Amino acid sequence: MKRFVRFPWRVYWKFFFIQLVAFNVLFVGVISVIDIRYRVRPFVYNEALLNFFLFSLFVAALTSYRFARPIHRMILKALRISSKRTYGDLVDPQEDDLLDDEVDDISELDVALNHIHRKMKKRKAQFLQAQEESQAFMSAVAEGLVSVSLDEKILYFNSQFAAQFIPPSLVNSSVLRLKDAIRSSDVLEGFAKTIQEGKVQRFTVKLPTLVDNQPRYFAVSVNPIRNEKTKNIYGVVGIFHDITELKKVEQIRIDFVGNASHELRTPLTSIKGYVDTLKEDVRTGQIQQAGKFLDIVSRNIDRLMDLVNDLLSLSTLESHAALKLELIHPLQISEQILAELAVLAAEKNIAIRVIGEVPPFMADAHKVEQVLRNLVSNAIKFIPSGKTVQIRWEGAGKETVVLRVIDDGPGIPQEHLDRLFERFYRVDKGRTRDAGGTGLGLAIVKHIMQSHGGTVMVKSAPDKGCEFICTFPLKT
Repeated sequence: MKRFVRFPWRVYWKFFFIQLVAFNVLFVGVISVIDIRYRVRPFVYNEALLNFFLFSLFVAALTSYRFARPIHRMILKALRISSKRTYGDLVDPQEDDLLDDEVDDISELDVALNHIHRKMKKRKAQFLQAQEESQAFMSAVAEGLVSVSLDEKILYFNSQFAAQFIPPSLVNSSVLRLKDAIRSSDVLEGFAKTIQEGKVQRFTVKLPTLVDNQPRYFAVSVNPIRNEKTKNIYGVVGIFHDITELKKVEQIRIDFVGNASHELRTPLTSIKGYVDTLKEDVRTGQIQQAGKFLDIVSRNIDRLMDLVNDLLSLSTLESHAALKLELIHPLQISEQILAELAVLAAEKNIAIRVIGEVPPFMADAHKVEQVLRNLVSNAIKFIPSGKTVQIRWEGAGKETVVLRVIDDGPGIPQEHLDRLFERFYRVDKGRTRDAGGTGLGLAIVKHIMQSHGGTVMVKSAPDKGCEFICTFPLKT
């Protein structure tokens, strides 16, 4: 009986009776014509009519079933589709614009089609919502994303990819290929290889971008997109992760290790050379130069100690160690540093003057001393004999205190000012080493000022001296 579940009996019976009436009316008409022409006996006429009626019942039943059977299959299929479980309730059935279910000749089909229509509207709403969510997510991702077909036509790209690689004139182009946006052979080969082999490709490449018209480094990952059922590749997606800043950090690390190694090796080499010479002189009894050699060894050991101490100080500052805030007196700290560096200044006949008077403020006294010591000692080391250094304290309103260290030395060329606070950066490398600098003093000053929430800057020009300006925010 399962064959007749949801069978369209209304259609069947309508078609059945229409055929039955049509067949018998036609037969009666034919018999009437024969009867008029040949005068058929009544019992023959009645018997033929009865036999044809029975035959027409069979034919009408058979043809009606054959006619209703496809409709029955369509109803069952529609009901199966409409009764599938779906998730989400994005469309209110009460708001559907279809007519309510009505009993009609093919009411079952009508109901099934209405259900299918509602489900299609729900599926469409779900698809549109998922598409919007996907686009919002792709646009929020920091990496550039691009989806490419097997013939390397761009199917989708997010705003980051467009901003970096696609000229505005091509953004709305109907047909856009990968090579129109990126001309790097490494990238094109990576996408082509993924399409051919179906394997993920990862590589690093340097590409020109539209953001700042500067080449940037990208870690590129190219992944195949496969059909869930057939597992055939129908496209690839590329992810462009900007690693320019990571490259810069890595280069800084490499430079730092190289510079630190060089700075350590130079005094160690000198120490080893003079110690070996001194050992040979002691062995042969020639010790006239021993005192001079020991002085040189002692100076290099002091230089090593200064370098190690500066490295430790820089490491502590970069680890964001807590400041020991206390009420400091700027002029008192200046006098302490002045007394500490008096011998060094006297050797070059350099006058140091302290100018200005500001009220005490909250800061880390040891760190402020270090800032002042590094700036003043640098000035003493690098300006000619007979010049002057000024330590000037100023109050800039009620929110900041400004420290200025000014000298009237040879000054610094403009091209060096932007990099002056980098670790181990030297304007004149040979002259700096002769003066005994480690190359870390100004880097330490910058980190100390940043830890206080302040800033440091330099003003200088050749033959016009230097002015280092440190701004301390007043803390309560």
